[in-house]
Amino acid sequence: MTYVFYIITSLFLIVLQTVILPDLPVLNSVFDLTAMFVIYLGLLRSVREGFPIVLLLGVIMDNLSGAPFMVFITTYFWLYVGVRWLSRILQVGMRFRLAFIIGAGILLENLIFILAFGGVDALRQMSSTAVGTILPRLLWALIFGPILILILEHVHRIWDRWVQTFLVRRSDSVSYTHLTLPTIQL
Repeated sequence: MTYVFYIITSLFLIVLQTVILPDLPVLNSVFDLTAMFVIYLGLLRSVREGFPIVLLLGVIMDNLSGAPFMVFITTYFWLYVGVRWLSRILQVGMRFRLAFIIGAGILLENLIFILAFGGVDALRQMSSTAVGTILPRLLWALIFGPILILILEHVHRIWDRWVQTFLVRRSDSVSYTHLTLPTIQL
């Protein structure tokens, strides 16, 4: 059932990022929400839970975007690996460290995109437009990234409680199915 939560959340974030946010002038330079979900999976979930969703999310984003194939899969893979590595070195408990990991993750994602589209020369000659694009995304991520991570964690806990309640109710109703009704003899 955790994978169902991940799939629903991924699809919600993709729709929010591609349909709703571009129409809001203030939020059209916001960071990649699906990358934030990859950061959440890297920080707070096991590899068994997070890695298949990261690959699935990369495949979906590769198919939806006009980018060359495997750009999002590669980006999300390295983002996931980098966040897991940083979270082992830094303690995630403090809000500052969480913001640092989120900022590093968003920078890594944008650098991989620059390398994928422009090569090493584009990275060397990083123009003011690239900096003007990356800087607002980084600021959005530093301000709202930790909040989004906490919201995702909270919603996941609510989902787990709901699933537990649903399964307990279902198991209670299933346990009574072996009982037979008394027969009435005429």
